[in-house]
Amino acid sequence: MASSEAIGAAAGVVGLIGSTITLIQQVRNARDRVKGASKTLDNLSKQLNSLNRSLSLVRDEEALQTAAVEQQVRGIAEVAEELRSFFDTLAAEQQKRSIPQLIHSLKSGDKEDKQLADILDRLDRARDLLILQVSVAQVGVMGNLEKGFSVAFGILMDTNKKVNEVLGTNLVLAERLQNRELQQTEGSVPLDASDLETLHLVDQHHDIKPGRAEPGIGETLIYDNLTVGQARIMTGNVGVENWRKTAGRKTTIAKNKFGQDVRIMTGDQGGEAAKGFNESFWN
Repeated sequence: MASSEAIGAAAGVVGLIGSTITLIQQVRNARDRVKGASKTLDNLSKQLNSLNRSLSLVRDEEALQTAAVEQQVRGIAEVAEELRSFFDTLAAEQQKRSIPQLIHSLKSGDKEDKQLADILDRLDRARDLLILQVSVAQVGVMGNLEKGFSVAFGILMDTNKKVNEVLGTNLVLAERLQNRELQQTEGSVPLDASDLETLHLVDQHHDIKPGRAEPGIGETLIYDNLTVGQARIMTGNVGVENWRKTAGRKTTIAKNKFGQDVRIMTGDQGGEAAKGFNESFWN
């Protein structure tokens, strides 16, 4: 299996990051086989070290593993794959050259050096976008539209400290809430209407107005989600037998962005149907 195929098959962002870190090590190994000296080559090790630290941070901090961050890790992996291929190709070409030609291989300003500089520039931009997506992660946010949202302040500030140490920036949410008073009993900070709008927790929700559910009818709103890979949505009860009466429900699914594999099920499943559902729906 090619490196790009292995990355595509990685399960979840942790597996994806592990594959990308392995790919970065392959880039190091491929670079070591290339003869030449240029400022671009000299800066490569520093860039790869910074990238490695950034990816390791996301791997170790679950709260940062958002769908947007995962998308950007995939972008980094694609450029890293291109970089590895560049070094592999260049090393193979150099092996075919005569000894005098090797002396002048890959020097500052030549064709290959400019090509390398372009790839590294795109790799830097991909890392910058990763840092941006990390900085806007909604770390510690809990609650819902009905009861309101708050932030587990200790979790937020602990994660922010690690982000600052590695990336040299702060989480947007941490900067916004750093001077807020805690709810002493829970160690959390309540979010006001302005916070919710800034964090996109409620903006445009008014475009989707939950209907007036009749007595005994529950209502579920699935709104503004983003998934890169599989998406599974099930609203209902699994294991309810035919004789048991269940409450009705209304489900609204809108303004979501799902990956290629999406399955949606609304309703109840009982008996053998429930068994078959569990065996096939979630896989």
